[in-house]
Amino acid sequence: MEGSLTTRDQLKELWRIRDFRTLLISRIVSNIGNGMAPVALAFGVLDLPGGNASSLSIVTGVHMVPLVLFMIIGGAVADRFGRARLVGSCDLIGAVFVAISAIEFLTGSATVPLLAFNGFVFGVLNAIWYPAFTGLTPQIVKREHLQSANSILGVGGNLAFTIGSAIAGMVVAAVGSGWAIMADAVSFFIAGLLVFSLRHLDRVPTDTKEENHGILHDLREGWTEFSSRFWIVITVVAFAFFHPAFEGFLAVIAPVQAKEAMGGSRDMGFMLAGWGIGGILGTLAALRFRVHRPLLLACGVMPLMSLWMFSLVGPSPLWVAITAAVIAGIALEVFYANWLTTLQTHVPEESMSRVGAYDAFGSLVLAPVGLFLAGPFTHAVGTRTALITVGVIAVVATSVPLLSRQVRTLERRDFNSVQV
Repeated sequence: MEGSLTTRDQLKELWRIRDFRTLLISRIVSNIGNGMAPVALAFGVLDLPGGNASSLSIVTGVHMVPLVLFMIIGGAVADRFGRARLVGSCDLIGAVFVAISAIEFLTGSATVPLLAFNGFVFGVLNAIWYPAFTGLTPQIVKREHLQSANSILGVGGNLAFTIGSAIAGMVVAAVGSGWAIMADAVSFFIAGLLVFSLRHLDRVPTDTKEENHGILHDLREGWTEFSSRFWIVITVVAFAFFHPAFEGFLAVIAPVQAKEAMGGSRDMGFMLAGWGIGGILGTLAALRFRVHRPLLLACGVMPLMSLWMFSLVGPSPLWVAITAAVIAGIALEVFYANWLTTLQTHVPEESMSRVGAYDAFGSLVLAPVGLFLAGPFTHAVGTRTALITVGVIAVVATSVPLLSRQVRTLERRDFNSVQV
């Protein structure tokens, strides 16, 4: 193993970049709220009069529908009109709708239809936010520092998520969901202001021909970049089946199991905190070690995600579930850091948001189905059977990309790497 920069040196070098500091701080602030939101929303819905797994499926599923439907358009808009403006604006507008949900809980007026409407609007905003954010980092740092930058963003974001999750379990248990969701709204507002200050990075069309291209033309170009790479296509198709299982588990089945057979919101908060700790460990590993074949590693660790699902099947100590959540967090972040860096270094920068949008759309297209079915399915077959089912789906789906020779042999393209 050899390399030119230690982890500390990489952090110092990136920290000198003012725009990267701003982006990193915005992710830390935002993810404190993001860590609180899943626990607060899940147990807020379950505590409503008549609230159950099906109610939670509706609220979370409705949020996912526009996220999937508008993701591709969001990518074209981001590449065309400016990523920092879109990310910042979506965070600011999103803060308003999250605050409305918080007020509904605090005033006792929350209902499933109202929460579903707010979730739908937030899903539209997320559809624009995600592809814009994916293409923002390459505008700030050089190619050879992309994996370091992605990993440091991951460490900061996961540390914040861990703190938020741990706090959320206690806050929800003590004073209810409303205040935890309001904290999420405040975090979005601050993060939005920070990212909006980066609007000087936004690319403008370099010539009249580019400026006059329509959205459909941009979408066709993005599809060409996406579909011409089989390693992207097979991974995205596989994850189209993984996400329904995992999203249904995380948003519906796990909270129901925590409420019925565990210690409620506090135990769910501890598991999510463990997931965040695993994310920190995974991103630190990705920051330190650069393998020669990044997709082989990324896809090779993903079947470990199912351990968290299986750990909740039978009666077991809380530490077992937390340990499984840590392992899941490590696997997901090792995958994400290597996958994102591979995309950013193999796909032209000017098309990155559109390709990222097709990636997200394909990966999440069936996620709403998983969320809508998770509640009724759990009610029909029981939580244990539902956990086994989603665990098996997760193992099979995440193993499929390894069948591709391109996935197993694709080499990295960034430079000055610490390789193993």
